[in-house]
Amino acid sequence: MNSFFMDWNCEKEVISSMEEDIMVTNSEGIIIKVSKGSGSHYGVDPESLLGESVYELERKGVFKPAITPEVLKKKKKVILVQKAGAGKKILITGIPVFNETGKIEYIVSYSYDVSELLVIKEYLNSVEEEMARVKSELDLLRNKSIKMDGIIADSQAMKNIADTIGRIRDVDVTVLLLGESGVGKSALAKWIHQNSNRKDGPFIEVNCSAIPESIFEAEFFGYEGGAFTGAKNKGKMGFADLAKDGTLFLDEIGELSAHLQAKLLKFIQDKKFYRVGGTKLVNADFRLLAATNRDLEKAVETKEFRQDLFFRLNVVPLKIPPLRERKEDLIALIHYFLHSISKRHNRIRELDKGLIEHLLQLEWKGNVRELENLMERLIVTSRDWVITKEDLPYEYHIQGKSEDFIQLEGQSLPAILGEIEKKVLMNAKNRYRTTTEIARALGISQPSVVRKLKKYDF
Repeated sequence: MNSFFMDWNCEKEVISSMEEDIMVTNSEGIIIKVSKGSGSHYGVDPESLLGESVYELERKGVFKPAITPEVLKKKKKVILVQKAGAGKKILITGIPVFNETGKIEYIVSYSYDVSELLVIKEYLNSVEEEMARVKSELDLLRNKSIKMDGIIADSQAMKNIADTIGRIRDVDVTVLLLGESGVGKSALAKWIHQNSNRKDGPFIEVNCSAIPESIFEAEFFGYEGGAFTGAKNKGKMGFADLAKDGTLFLDEIGELSAHLQAKLLKFIQDKKFYRVGGTKLVNADFRLLAATNRDLEKAVETKEFRQDLFFRLNVVPLKIPPLRERKEDLIALIHYFLHSISKRHNRIRELDKGLIEHLLQLEWKGNVRELENLMERLIVTSRDWVITKEDLPYEYHIQGKSEDFIQLEGQSLPAILGEIEKKVLMNAKNRYRTTTEIARALGISQPSVVRKLKKYDF
């Protein structure tokens, strides 16, 4: 058993075979053992160190301070930073070895180049930062599905938008999504991301109107630890960091103050930023998308929105029409939400024909969002598997009545009949895809349908 212990009198010793810098000195500070790596930090051969006094080497400036006297003084493990030639910094650890009487007989020391440790530290910091970014990104995405639910492109307007996206999807060009609230700007932004060459990166959505101006910079650019009262000790990564290698979507960008518009403009131009309280310039790599329901051109004219920022954003503008102007998408969305919501709540439901016709006549001021909410309400509250017009909330009955009303006073019979014909044709056009189907449904010839649609500019 004893043969496994180190014998300091052996000709071949474990210490001599080690590549690390390990030295053994006696209590007088004379170096009596070295490893093959000894002296590499000091620019000398390991053999030349044997028999030398650490006090003399310190006096000559080979290293400073010597660790042996510190260990002898404190009688315990000591760690300090030595300075070697050419300004090199060495992290050295000294460990005392006591004899049977309790006196220090040897001091074993081993050292590392601090520059190597700094590289490791920087790497670990980058790993920690990346993990924090991923964690924050996951936290954001927990409540934000990036599935392309609800994207319907049956109308010509939406087909044109889809065609434009297809041509720019692999180019990191800025896209400005315009349209009323609820038309699907956020869903379309996610669609663009999922069809781009950055689809494997994060999709970071920032609602510019939901973040108070006082904390916007800290939330957007992040901050260093202790940057302000209430800041986390380790700091926090901002949205600009989280969007690295992915897509940064700035929703409701028209609501930003003039001060924040200036900050954002510089960020977009430089693709670099400082965290709040930080001094290190951080590079940003993202694809920028923005959206607003405001008329930015008018806002520029009234000095409410910076013209230079508008031009930065308005590279590829996509105007999404309101739902009431794309009835082809409306009927497709009705059936889409009927299927998806019924499946989600495990309730099989169908829509009565009269209800569908009524839904096609409503204004949908809340657009796709309003339609989805109404469909969910009908599906979860209806008693029968067939949902009828009677299941609609009161306010939707009122809308329908106003749409069906025809003004009789002051109109001739041909004018009244023309108005009715126009409404019938509009309903048929929304329900059927081809002029042949419309003709079959109305009991007239296909050329007559074409002629009448042209008459009413459909």
